[in-house]
Amino acid sequence: MNLQNLVQDKFYRAIPEDQLIKKQRYNLFRATSIVGAISCFIFILQSLTVYSLAHPVVYLTLTMGAIFIANMVLLPYHKRAKIAYLILSITSTFIIHLNMYPAGGIKASAALYFAPIILMIFMLLGNRFGQIFFAIVVLNAAYFYFISEYTSITSYDLIGDTSHYINVDFLVTSVFAFLILGVQMSYLESGKNEVIERITQQTEELKLKNKELNKLSIVASKADNSIIITDKKGNITWVNDGFIRLSNFNLEDVIGKNVLLFLAGKNTDENSLKEINAAIEESISFSGELLRYKKNGKSFWSQITMTPIEEDETNAKQFIFIESDITPRKIAEEKMIQYNNSLEKSIKELDKFAYVVSHDLKAPLRAIGNLTGWIEEDMGDNLPDSIKPHFDVIKGRVVRMEGLIDGILEYTKLTKKEGELTIVDTNGLIKDSFDLVGSSENIILHLNDDFPLLKTEKIKLEQIFMNLFNNAIKYNDKEDKQVWVGCKDLGDSFEFYVKDNGPGIEEKYHDKIFVIFQTLNARDQVEARGIGLAIVKNIIDEAGGNIWVTSQKGLGATFHFTWPKQKRRVEQKLMIDDYDHA
Repeated sequence: MNLQNLVQDKFYRAIPEDQLIKKQRYNLFRATSIVGAISCFIFILQSLTVYSLAHPVVYLTLTMGAIFIANMVLLPYHKRAKIAYLILSITSTFIIHLNMYPAGGIKASAALYFAPIILMIFMLLGNRFGQIFFAIVVLNAAYFYFISEYTSITSYDLIGDTSHYINVDFLVTSVFAFLILGVQMSYLESGKNEVIERITQQTEELKLKNKELNKLSIVASKADNSIIITDKKGNITWVNDGFIRLSNFNLEDVIGKNVLLFLAGKNTDENSLKEINAAIEESISFSGELLRYKKNGKSFWSQITMTPIEEDETNAKQFIFIESDITPRKIAEEKMIQYNNSLEKSIKELDKFAYVVSHDLKAPLRAIGNLTGWIEEDMGDNLPDSIKPHFDVIKGRVVRMEGLIDGILEYTKLTKKEGELTIVDTNGLIKDSFDLVGSSENIILHLNDDFPLLKTEKIKLEQIFMNLFNNAIKYNDKEDKQVWVGCKDLGDSFEFYVKDNGPGIEEKYHDKIFVIFQTLNARDQVEARGIGLAIVKNIIDEAGGNIWVTSQKGLGATFHFTWPKQKRRVEQKLMIDDYDHA
């Protein structure tokens, strides 16, 4: 086990792994503190050959040894390494100075300790403190020369056997000087080895990163998207093959030039260019759409994302622009706008046409009805009985035709009505709708389930139930007419059903009944416009629900429909397949 392992403790482990110099300085501090404390003990034994146990030199040396230990123990608590290193440096210098008195002053071999102490100070505290302590050592040497030459403070006459003392002094000094130098050389060697190991490790990491960068470079160069890299001023430093394919500019055309020169064009939005320029100046990201131009002058739409690559939080060194060609999408959006405008225009024309047609058709119908009535009044009792049924048929056809015209208007206006969303008690709404249809004693309504509260368009839901009730009653051939209504929760919607005990509907007609003007009964048997179920289906489709019927002939019919808990629109998707890329 080496000295480094002996001195490592919790404070050492708290130093980040990448702070190698701090770790080595702390190792040197611990080792020197231990050696210093041992040296004080040896110096005390050496001083006792000259002084008594009660002499101040002995007490001061003992105090310095205690300072070595206390300074080392307290550092992990106050964690002020520089102060601890400074105390170590001052204590080491003072203990050498103190022990030169009994060792012959300027002639003492203890002065050799100053060499490793100065080296240690340079390592722990840097050049500035090293130079200060070097000056102190020079002044110390001059001081001891003066007192050794002109006073008897350090005289060997105080010692009995001077030759023996000098030999012991040199022996002790040599051993501890070598020990201190050994500690410092261990510090330098271990620091060098750790640095070499770290450099080797970082070299391997750099090789791996270079491999990854090479892979990314290959991917970037072959990517379909255009990639531009600029410096912090926006000057282009690299482009990939995708940029060349997209813009037809070569690397030689753009390298070193500002990226805005190639983003701008005669119809390019100036505000977007200003935003990009401001983002470069402020080192922030940008994302947006831009009308760009190829080298040959042809335009195309580009989706641009600009991202800064920063060395720190405020200083961007590079920018990466990633572009994708969104021309097909922009063309589709433009066509969508054109289609919507055309559709809106067609709807307005259809409304106008419907009102004109209804007015033009109703006028002659009213004239026919009035004329029929006048003929009946003029003929009076002279009108043959065989002719009266024909007049009744004519008046019935007039009424039916007016009903059909009103149905057309009602159907065309249906999807344009945007009702207010309110909290609706569907239980009460169902009862009210049934009453509005016109119930009688031979018609019984059964509510089979608990019905929910819904935030929805009350009028449209009411129209659905009224039409379904009207359908269940009007076509019912039973004397006692029965209608059942139920509901179940499907999670994001409710499923309602309206069931009757009527004649039922053959399966082959299940789809036909929801088509406008389609009826299963002859007009002369049941007066019907064929509008009600078409209106119901239109309302439910517009709300995002579904309607269907389950029935067999002679066993009644059950109409099911789903109603979303939250209103949602059914979006119409237009496929654009006639795009010719520029």
